[in-house]
Amino acid sequence: MKKNVPRLIACVVLLSATSLFSVEMTAQQQEQQQQRPRRPMGPVAPSLGRHYLQMVNPLDPPAENWSKPTGQYKVVMEVDESLPNHTIYRPTDLSGFPSKDKLPIIVMSGPGCDFDGDSYRPFWTEIASHGYFVIAVGLPVPEGLRAALFFNKTEDVKDGLDWAFAVNRRSASKFHGKLDTTNVILMGQSCGGMIMTDLHKDSRVTMMVYWNSGVGMMRAPGTDQASLADFLKTITIPVAFFAGDTDMARQISTSNYETVVAAPSILAVRQIPGDSHGGTFRENNGGAYGVAAVAWLNWWTKGDKEAGKMFLGDKSGLDKDPGWVEVRKKNLD
Repeated sequence: MKKNVPRLIACVVLLSATSLFSVEMTAQQQEQQQQRPRRPMGPVAPSLGRHYLQMVNPLDPPAENWSKPTGQYKVVMEVDESLPNHTIYRPTDLSGFPSKDKLPIIVMSGPGCDFDGDSYRPFWTEIASHGYFVIAVGLPVPEGLRAALFFNKTEDVKDGLDWAFAVNRRSASKFHGKLDTTNVILMGQSCGGMIMTDLHKDSRVTMMVYWNSGVGMMRAPGTDQASLADFLKTITIPVAFFAGDTDMARQISTSNYETVVAAPSILAVRQIPGDSHGGTFRENNGGAYGVAAVAWLNWWTKGDKEAGKMFLGDKSGLDKDPGWVEVRKKNLD
């Protein structure tokens, strides 16, 4: 028995030390949990680490390309704290909406699926100056950085759409009752067109516009492109395809247009020197794409018959412009 006493004492000491260590760890864990910041309920503004690349942005347009849009409204570019991952372009003065003019909603991802809210600023500013509420997926790119590529997802497009409907209903919002929720347009350039496609069943969407893009352009290996584009056989809302003459997306845009059966649709191919796939978005007021976009939107969402002349008939405005090297239309008349 005496021989076992030292062993007993050692066991008691070991158990006591283990218990004390356990209590101390529990106290430390509780303190860490109390110090740990609570996760916010809403979306979180991005950190630089995952949303940007450490390189100069080659897509940054000069200020003179967006400072003088042709529309009747002055435009503000802003980021709303309740939608911290998107950039808004809208008329500065909203007092005339909706009594004097409509303010249709546009949600767009571009360039591609980049987290970029201002590389297409000339194009978005031009559209907004004609009375549109444009939501770009992504934030203005900080100087000296480039937006992360292939970052935006379908959920990001939907977030912008959901938010617009929510603030239009909210009585305390400065946008309350200002937005035209009967005219909701999804736009996407390149990969941006792919991610918006998944929302074609959303009953709120009234128009889809593909810029240098098409359904199945970046399909996964083994995926049947034809099956992805099947919805184009039954879709009835207007759908437009704009591409460059040497654009890698021209073929898929053409195939998609030919798949459309009942929907009002157009395929317009623009001669674009250099980076044809990049479009004319960064040119002065969005270049030829800006002109076509405003006319297409004004015709369909605001009933502007003069704007419709750019697309209607064999001698439409696009047909007369030699810069548009191919123009095909169906179900427009």
